[in-house]
Amino acid sequence: MKSDKIQIRKTTVYIVIFYILIFATWQVLFNAGLIPDYLFPSPVDVATRMRELWEEGYLLPSISATAQRMAVGFSIGAALGLALGLLMGVSPIVNHCLKSLFLGLQTLPTAAWVPISLLIFGLSVHGIYFVIIMSSVPAIAISISSGILHIPTIYIRAAKTLGTRWYAMPVRVILPAALPAIVTGLKLGWTLGWHGGVSAELIKSSVGLGFLLYMGRELNDSAQVVGIMLLTILFGLLLDRFFFGIIEKRIRIRWGLEKNE
Repeated sequence: MKSDKIQIRKTTVYIVIFYILIFATWQVLFNAGLIPDYLFPSPVDVATRMRELWEEGYLLPSISATAQRMAVGFSIGAALGLALGLLMGVSPIVNHCLKSLFLGLQTLPTAAWVPISLLIFGLSVHGIYFVIIMSSVPAIAISISSGILHIPTIYIRAAKTLGTRWYAMPVRVILPAALPAIVTGLKLGWTLGWHGGVSAELIKSSVGLGFLLYMGRELNDSAQVVGIMLLTILFGLLLDRFFFGIIEKRIRIRWGLEKNE
């Protein structure tokens, strides 16, 4: 256990050094002046612009708006994806029909849902929810159904032998056995939904991270554009570390694949 903690600390140090090197290289390239500064801002310029957006009252409301839209849209998308994935996993006919449809939908860029959402919902926030849902549901459903279809049949037979009724099978056997695939599907669905939500905000919103990206482009403010891009990356990393990462760790501990520290 002590050696594991030491290894974790070493890994953390390596990650910190890696990002320090990235920003140091970025600053060196900026100082070299190979690209005009209005196209290639320095890390200091980006940090200064983010501070200005915060002080001007634009940054926090935009983060809050985007997070709220993602919470609503992804909750609906996750529920639909889970239900459809479960149905696909237990019904071969439904799986063959829906899987081909969802595979086709996955080939669409998430931004491709924005024009149709404009036609259906106009500029309302419901259109952003629509884009998030349509971007996330196919990936979640396919991942969950794949996890269910790869459950060892001995689990099902053992549950039937022990007297588990057919209506209790999804909750007691299928979903717990497919839990790793479910978490993976939710992570992928969140990522695609996040892409779709920010893309929709570029056109359909007057507040949000996507809107700040749009305004940065309109004002030729490269520091704002790069800063919002870095902020969206940071948001995704924090979510993976403190939400999906924690869930995955608990699953590994539950299955005996990792020690509980």
